[in-house]
Amino acid sequence: MSKDMVVLVRQAPDEEAVAGALVAAGEELLVTGFGDGGVLRLSEPDGGRVLVSVDAPMLVETPGELERLLGPEVAHLEPPVWWIEVRASEEPDGAEVPALRFAAELSLRLDGEVWADDPAYKKRAGLKSR
Repeated sequence: MSKDMVVLVRQAPDEEAVAGALVAAGEELLVTGFGDGGVLRLSEPDGGRVLVSVDAPMLVETPGELERLLGPEVAHLEPPVWWIEVRASEEPDGAEVPALRFAAELSLRLDGEVWADDPAYKKRAGLKSR
């Protein structure tokens, strides 16, 4: 089972923002594409286990859709908003840290915030909850 989070940003993700977020996740991590470029994967430096998967961004334009999918915590966000799913592997312990570093940096660069299915992930990475 993975540890899921969603980056919700107002600005369209671009190469510079994604590259900066990848560096923030961990310069030592190996970055690969998967599935015709729709998914980025961050792996252990030796090419071993995949630690983090990042899906391609999707534009959410329907009012109320974010709240319907993620709950009242994101009700204040008005569309259009870009939705980027980030998943950390269950193993090894701490795999959510590079995922949250990526998510936090991307949200800072693109005027957004991070939603996590478990608020404890955000606390471990030092992110504030709304």
